[in-house]
Amino acid sequence: MATVSATDEETARREQHAKAMAAKLAQMKVPDDWKILPADPNYKNPLVRHFRHRGTVLTNYHLVNGCVEHWARFQARPTDIFVASFPKSGTTWLQEIVWRIVHGETGAGGKADTPLEYRFPLLDMPSAVNMEMRSVHEMDDPRLIKTHLMYDLLPPSVHTSGAKVLYVTRDPRDVCVSYYHFSRMVNYEKYRGTFPELRDRFVRGEVMHAPYREHVQGYLRHSDTVLCVTYEQLHADRASVVRRVAAFLGRPVTDDQVESIVRHTSFGAMKENPGTNFRHWEKKGLVTAGQEGTFMRKGQVGDWRNYFTEEEGDAFLKWANEPV
Repeated sequence: MATVSATDEETARREQHAKAMAAKLAQMKVPDDWKILPADPNYKNPLVRHFRHRGTVLTNYHLVNGCVEHWARFQARPTDIFVASFPKSGTTWLQEIVWRIVHGETGAGGKADTPLEYRFPLLDMPSAVNMEMRSVHEMDDPRLIKTHLMYDLLPPSVHTSGAKVLYVTRDPRDVCVSYYHFSRMVNYEKYRGTFPELRDRFVRGEVMHAPYREHVQGYLRHSDTVLCVTYEQLHADRASVVRRVAAFLGRPVTDDQVESIVRHTSFGAMKENPGTNFRHWEKKGLVTAGQEGTFMRKGQVGDWRNYFTEEEGDAFLKWANEPV
């Protein structure tokens, strides 16, 4: 009797999931406050469409999965800790630092080998089995929660509960480059346009979670209550960031603990750690690694110079820093 391999089972499960999602999307009714954006032929996943809802760009996957209702029902707790960002700004890096400080696991192994999305799930989508996401409602305190939502889209209780919010930013030119490669790698988008085409879409505010400037400035305006750090600071002096985060969370750390956290959150260490490198996404068919690299691609500061001319880079940076 022929045996069915785990790979065959996973492929069949993905195909079944895709058919079920296609059926849901076909029956989906679009509310009046969801404005569809023009279709972009560079996105090769025929099921995905982008919408603007309450000023931010979401997809029909958010709509069909009831994400807005999920956010409305969410009740933050005083012990909750949120790490927020515009995508590809250093979210995973800051999450891992926060998790290690909170749980006191500063070395290798242990629960740090568990995929981060299970230890530190995404608020933006209800739990999804194929991403190993855990429902935030099932978590014990303190809950560590990731989000890419704009500040004004966070559930109101996040602002009133006393929960801690941290926000990470990055040179917007490097964000755009990283976003381009990620969009080409993830199978729910399958972007196949050129970098200039994606860059222009980024500026127009037509990529998921855009508009970028409003996203960043919305959090920075609340820096009196939100701890804001940068990707560049994480590169230049991660020990100082670790100490700032620990102080913000009210969780003292020793010099030895700081040194250990710094060592185990280097780009090289995290790229090898199965808890942070997201290589399991490849096995589950969520991403296709290859020419675009992997989820953790380069981890560099200034990679934008390989994609922008100096003049283009200056213009993009000027645009990104204009107040809105």
